[in-house]
Amino acid sequence: MQYGLMGNRTNKIDAKGRISIPANMRPDLGTEFVASRGTGKCLALYPLDEWDKFMESIHTKVTHKKRKQLEFFYLANAEKMSLDGQGRLLLNEDLRKAVDLEGEEQAVVFGNGKRIEIWNCSQFAEELGGITVDEVEDILDEYDI
Repeated sequence: MQYGLMGNRTNKIDAKGRISIPANMRPDLGTEFVASRGTGKCLALYPLDEWDKFMESIHTKVTHKKRKQLEFFYLANAEKMSLDGQGRLLLNEDLRKAVDLEGEEQAVVFGNGKRIEIWNCSQFAEELGGITVDEVEDILDEYDI
């Protein structure tokens, strides 16, 4: 199992709603990918194979009623996309509104293992600051890592 997407960068959102995806993340994302809502208030970009695995997990592991809820949430907000020639992603208005990016001039592009997440800068800082080094160490100790 590989977790090649990592790190974070704060990038500008231009007047047309485009944001640049860091060059080091583009190969793992692929030429076509799926953009959908993520957990928390972020936009998640899934390489096609990871999107298929994610949706298959929902389909096979989640009970019928909850599966319908998850499929509705993710699929209703999903769109197959690609980057333009400059490595930019056009964020559609509905997704920008849903993840609090409407009217924002910058966003955080975060490599979260097998997907990329795009966050409102202040919400990303809040999430990142929500866990202390002591808590991380406690969790690592608990699982003997």
